[in-house]
Amino acid sequence: MDISQPTLANFLQHLRTENQPFILRRDAAPPEWNDEALHRSNYDQNPELYALLAVAETIQPWQRVRILFQLLQRSRKGMSNEVRCTLERVADLLLAVLHPDQVLTVFLALRRVRANHKHTTKAILKYILNHPQFEDMASSRRPTLVDCLEHALGKNVARACAKMLSEEVTANEAYLRRNLLRFVRDAQWVKFVLPFVYKQGTRQTGNGQYQQAHQQYIEKFEQHQERPKTVTATNRGDIAATLVHLYRGGSSAQLQQAVEGYVEEAARELPRFAGKVALVLDASASTRSYGEREYCALAQSIALQRVLEKRCANLQVHTVGGSGYLPVPEGNTDLATALLDALEASPDVVAIVTDGYENVYPGDLERVVASLPNAGVQTPVVLCHSKFTPSDDLTLRRPAENLPQLEFWHQDDFEDILLSLFLMADGNGASECLREFLLEKLYKVEKEVAPWTTIN
Repeated sequence: MDISQPTLANFLQHLRTENQPFILRRDAAPPEWNDEALHRSNYDQNPELYALLAVAETIQPWQRVRILFQLLQRSRKGMSNEVRCTLERVADLLLAVLHPDQVLTVFLALRRVRANHKHTTKAILKYILNHPQFEDMASSRRPTLVDCLEHALGKNVARACAKMLSEEVTANEAYLRRNLLRFVRDAQWVKFVLPFVYKQGTRQTGNGQYQQAHQQYIEKFEQHQERPKTVTATNRGDIAATLVHLYRGGSSAQLQQAVEGYVEEAARELPRFAGKVALVLDASASTRSYGEREYCALAQSIALQRVLEKRCANLQVHTVGGSGYLPVPEGNTDLATALLDALEASPDVVAIVTDGYENVYPGDLERVVASLPNAGVQTPVVLCHSKFTPSDDLTLRRPAENLPQLEFWHQDDFEDILLSLFLMADGNGASECLREFLLEKLYKVEKEVAPWTTIN
């Protein structure tokens, strides 16, 4: 069963914006997370797609913690081998990039809810026993590791293995291999460290180095999300920078060729949609702006348009104001009329890309949007704000509060925008489009990050 597109789009937005901690109290209570029902519902409808959302850009860290908990807590009975493999790969990636204390919190939460599936046991043991700083973690978090290991193996099995390795009883190699060592890479190292975990009276002398083990992995995972600290007209992405040069310096065949090259390069990394998208492009006089921001918002809007043309099977553009290859910003901002024109062709979704100023009949767009359901129009409409910096004040630039609103200022925001737009669409394989894109993204991330948690 597929997650409905509007629901999935809302859930994706939730993962990007909400970052409340995943709380585990010192008593025996289950974990506390205010969106547990939302995560459970989306997992139930499509576990594979739910898991893959963890590799989308700008997902909040505590949301990834929730996804890891859900993947390890829930049963995989009845799933195909392909889906099981995807869930396993995403869990391995999350185990590598999340802070170790967050991972251990998930493991303790699994103990609280008595989740003891085979994949749960495997995840706990391979994480702890193969951890790059296993010795330091054992010294720093000894009681926690005991609880986690005894939950994964069972109290009697875990203690029997520890006694064998400490030479308190004769070691049974077959028993150790079957229950413990088959999950580890370096058996000799585990045989050396594990007895200290169970040694009574051992002082916690670790220096906390285990807490840094994820840093190299999360840095590789998020390196593509680095943004300039000081925003200028030319460091908001290559497409917009070149378009600004065209606007400010006049027509140039070389610059136009460069734009096409940058668009091709950017589009290759973005999702594709087989349906029909209508784009209302605001090129009215207000989009020119002034000073260091002159043409910047419009250039970024046009950059988004050019990328959409490459990734949408059917894109229809309705321009407000100027027109042509490089529309000169002119005229008033009549977004409502352009929206009605766009809806006539019955698109799957309408994106209104604007700087946010409406100056013909203020409030007209909001009134038109409010009347659409009464007219039988169910097409999703999304307002996309083109900004100069991430901190732009949009207080006076929200012409329709009753519309879903997305924001972008940098070329790297296009992935988020396209995913949200396509998932707003009704049908035409939006979910499958997202699945294929995120599977490819997962493969690329795995090659870059190479999770140490992966072990068969």
